[in-house]
Formats: sequence, structure tokens, C-alpha cells
Amino acid sequence: MKKLKIIGLYMATLVSVVGCKSDLDINRDPYLPTEATPKLLLPTGIAYSASKIGGDIQNIGAFWSQHYTQNNTSAQYKTLDQYSVGVADYNSIWTSVFGGGLKDLSLTMEMSKASGAWNYYIPASVMSVLDYHVLVDLYSQLPYTEGLTGDKNKAPHWEDGKVVNAKLIAQLDEAISKGAEAIALPRIGNEDFIFQGDIAQWIKFAKTLKLKLLMRDFTANQAAIQALLTEGDFLSTLDAKMTGFADLESKSNPLYEYDRRKLNTFFNIKASNTLLNFLKENKDPRISDFFELAKVEVPEGQPAKNDYIGLDQGNFTITGLQTNNTSRAVLAATDPVYFASAAESKFLQAEAWARLGDAGKAKTAYDAAVTLAFARWGKSAESFIQPNGAYEFKGGTTEQMVKAIITQKWVAAVRCQAWDSFFDQNRTGYPAISTVSAESPSYVKGEYTISINSSLGGTEIPRRLLYPKVSADFNPNTPKAVAINTKMWWHKQ
Repeated sequence: MKKLKIIGLYMATLVSVVGCKSDLDINRDPYLPTEATPKLLLPTGIAYSASKIGGDIQNIGAFWSQHYTQNNTSAQYKTLDQYSVGVADYNSIWTSVFGGGLKDLSLTMEMSKASGAWNYYIPASVMSVLDYHVLVDLYSQLPYTEGLTGDKNKAPHWEDGKVVNAKLIAQLDEAISKGAEAIALPRIGNEDFIFQGDIAQWIKFAKTLKLKLLMRDFTANQAAIQALLTEGDFLSTLDAKMTGFADLESKSNPLYEYDRRKLNTFFNIKASNTLLNFLKENKDPRISDFFELAKVEVPEGQPAKNDYIGLDQGNFTITGLQTNNTSRAVLAATDPVYFASAAESKFLQAEAWARLGDAGKAKTAYDAAVTLAFARWGKSAESFIQPNGAYEFKGGTTEQMVKAIITQKWVAAVRCQAWDSFFDQNRTGYPAISTVSAESPSYVKGEYTISINSSLGGTEIPRRLLYPKVSADFNPNTPKAVAINTKMWWHKQ
């Protein structure tokens, strides 16, 4: 059985945390009744999910959120930068998250429900909603109901994203309803890579995720959003993240492992001027947590000088610029993989209050969100959010408030949840897409620019991944191909 080789990157971590090497033998079939238990399946499900959400999906989000751009002297991510990703690209996202993580989490749910082990059921259910959410927001449709039935249905039907979203909210409600029963059971501990069995935190994660899904259709869900805000109980101090990575072969953060350890060059990912110039304009101290200093070209005989220097988005064809003359993205082997965060939770609440017309509560949540986003990197946001500070929340119209909130959420997503930033731009339209070049005097720093080598016309940017070839080749019910810039039901039109 070769299934678990897909997450070989995490086997050593799993062994050390779960503490039973024989249970993690990659030659054993995890679905045999004598082998498969929630104690094994929950951590492998989380690890499968982390391997792609923290790897390929994070990288796609970072390029399409214009945090990063392709280095001009290498070529690994040119297709991302020019928006020319095809149906055969990133198929491992589908096989690892849908065929791997979700399968293990589904089996955990099935076994735990049958035995009343709600202490395993809730983490598996909430984590599976997160996986489904990421996939349906990448592809727009999903075989939610029939996709994991195996040999019972080899051609599952795909459901519209709006239908899937409603079913995910119902799944969260069901998980939340089992909270008291789960808390009464023994704490499951280290096989839970996210909260170490703390069910109260899983419930907070579930409610934060529910708010996020409800916000996909604010008008239709306004009453439910108001009720959820009144109830509270969202993530507030702890992040939903997988930690425990080490600076060792096959034990590091997935994006670091692939980009910095496995490639023949580790200079692919450079600072996009879209983000970099916004940070410099506002003297944001997090710039050093996101990017490395680069060597400034100075006349011969002048003292050496370093600065943060980026590339315009997609400008990988520029010549005469050496690798050390532009700032590389900071990545660390020990970086966590984030599924949700306390800062994201506060930003979601701020946006919800803004859309409900309560500027005071929106400001309170916004200030808390920015404070948490700075604190993640050991920085203080106090001077930035105070009156006349660079990131002061000034109220105004609903759109003005949402713009301020999502702009800061965009920055907070760097090296953390770039995929969520990509979703937010689709949903809200912020950061806005500039109609002028970055060199124009009228360009507003922080607005998206069009990739210089874009394969799309006008001000078009990517909106999705294409339906995966690995599904279309075997399932005739896979939806027909659509363009990469086709908007989904929850996108701002």
C-alpha cells in the first residue's frame, strides 16, 4: 500500500508525536479494520491537509495575492506569475487533500460517530470542513456528498459551490452540538496536531469557520451572522495551526521543504513590489519578517548598501538584475501551517460588524486583529492603530471600512494564510486592481498591478484553479473546463 507515501514528508513528525512507529508503517493499509483507528487516522488526515494547504496552496495564494513574484534569474513559478496554470498542474492538491486528508478525516468521523467518541469526531469534522472549504473555493464545485464513497460510486456527481457551502455550515452546526459530550470524554492529546485535544478550542475554530462561510453570502445570512456575533466564542488568542516542524530533511514546513530544500535553486520567490512598496510606504516593521535585505547597486568606490528591493509583479523577464539585488521571501523550516488564526477571526468579526453598520464594534475588532497580526512577529501595532497612525481605523462608509479591514488582513496573511488573502480579494475586490502601472504617479501603493507577463487580457487576474485532470480522466461527471478568470457565485461581480 503506497497511499501514505504521499505524506512521507510528515512521517517522522507523526511517529514522534503519536509515539507508535509500527502504526505508521507506510507499507500497511490504513483502511484495514485491524489497523485503522481514529487515533491513527486523525493525525494522518491533518498531516495530509497541512502538506498541501501549507505548501502548494499557500504558494499559489502568495503569488496571486501579490505577496511574492518570480525571481528574474530562475523559472520555477513562471506559470503562476503569468496566470497560465493548466488542468494537469497542481493535481497533487486534489489527490492529497481530497483523496488523502479528507478520506482519513471521513473515516475518523465514521468510526468515532459509531462509538460515540466525540472527542475524535469534532476535530475530524471541523478539519474536514476546512479542507472542503479550501477546495470548493479553489474549484467552485465539489463532489461533497458522493466523493468519498469509494467503490460504491466511482463517478460521483459534483455539486455547486453554494450548495456545498450550505452543507458545510450544517456540518459545523452538528459538530458544535456535540461539544458538551466531547468535553466530558478523556482529552485525546498529542494525536491532535492543532489543539492537543482541547475541544473548547475546536468549538471556537468551528464557530470562526462558520462565520467565514456565512460571510460568503452576507445578505442572505445576515440574521445568522448577527446571532453568531452576539454569541461570540470565536478564536481569540490561539491559532488553528500545525506546529512541530524542524530544520531537518523531510521534517520542515512544506513550502520551505519544497522551495528551499528540494529545488536546484532556492532564489525563486522574491518580494512583489505590490506588497513591498506598501510596507515601505507605511514603515511597517514586519517587512523584515517577510523579506530579506538585498544588495543595492552603488558606484564603484562607494560603501556597500542594503535595502528591501522587489520586482514588479510578473517581471521575470527583466535583464541585468542579479539575484542578490532583489529581496527574497523569508521562509523558515519551523514555520507553522495555519488553517485559521486569532487575527483572522478578529478581522472577520470586524468586517461583519462593518457590514452590519456598527462602526464602533468594527473598530474594536479591527484594532484587536491588527494587534494580533503584529504580535505574531513580536511587533507592536500600538503606534499604527492610534489616531493619525498609518493603520488607524477611520470608519466612514461600509465600503471604506471593509477596504481598510481587508487591506490589513491581506498584509496579515503573508507567510501565514496567503490562500485566504487570495479568496478575500475575489470576495471583496480588495486590494483593488489598479488600472495604471506601478510607475504611474496616480498609482496607489498596495493596489494590485497586472502581471507584466500575464496570459490574461486587460485587468483580469486568476479566480480559481482549473478542474483537475486527475478527476476528469476517471470521472465523467467532473465539470467541463472553464477559464481561470471565471468568477464564482460568492465573488464580487
